[in-house]
Order: sequence, then structure tokens, then C-alpha cells
Amino acid sequence: MKHAIIALLLWLLPAALAAQTARPFEGRYDNEEHKVFFKLNLYDKDILVPGQEIYGELDGYLGSTQCNHVWAITVARIISPTEAEVTLINNYGSEDLTARLIALPDGELEYRFVDGSSLKFPVNGKWQKIPKSLKLKRK
Repeated sequence: MKHAIIALLLWLLPAALAAQTARPFEGRYDNEEHKVFFKLNLYDKDILVPGQEIYGELDGYLGSTQCNHVWAITVARIISPTEAEVTLINNYGSEDLTARLIALPDGELEYRFVDGSSLKFPVNGKWQKIPKSLKLKRK
């Protein structure tokens, strides 16, 4: 009987792990090297952007841990269970860009620039440019 219970648990373990990653476009993902993060929920569109609550609930935003500047997700389209396309605008609405978000098998999220303005944040009086491809870990 003991072996049957252990076998059942081992059989259910992959299903439980898959359920945890069934919504890869939800949560917070961080990149420590560039000190940026995504806070997103492309499924329910229920994220308030700090300091920009007037826009209401959005799909999410990309922020920096070094400043208050954010790039809000204004349009999001889930292409497949592991890929989404997003359009982001900066705080002032003066710049926008399109990017792909790819859910990787290890639970990380990859950001890939597609078109538009360069992704950048004001840090200590200078613009910190973010690479066109970036991996972020779920926090």
C-alpha cells in the first residue's frame, strides 16, 4: 500500500508542476543585472501602474528598481501558451515599442524587442538602455 501511495504521488507531481506554470504571463519577473522587472497579468488585465492609476487596470508594466519610470503595457495579445506580443508606452506617452514575451521551459521569461523606440530608463541623470533581448526570472 505504501508503494502505491508513493507511486501515485510521483505520477501526480508532473501535473502539479505543470499547473504552476500554466499561466506564464502572470506574476513578477526580474532581471538582476539590469535592475528591471515586469509585473504582469495578460490573462485578467488587473494591474494598476504605480503613480498612473488614472489609466485603470492594465495588462502590466515594465519598471526599474533604480527609478520611478515605467513602461505600461497598453496592448497585449497571447499568441500561444508560450508566446505573447505586447505594446508598451513610456510614462509620458512619447515613446512606444512592441516586444515579444516568451515563456521558457525553465520558468523564466524572455523579452525580445520587435519594433519602435529603444527601451531605456533614467538612472542617475543618464539613460540606461536595456538590451533588445533579456531573460527575467519569476519572483
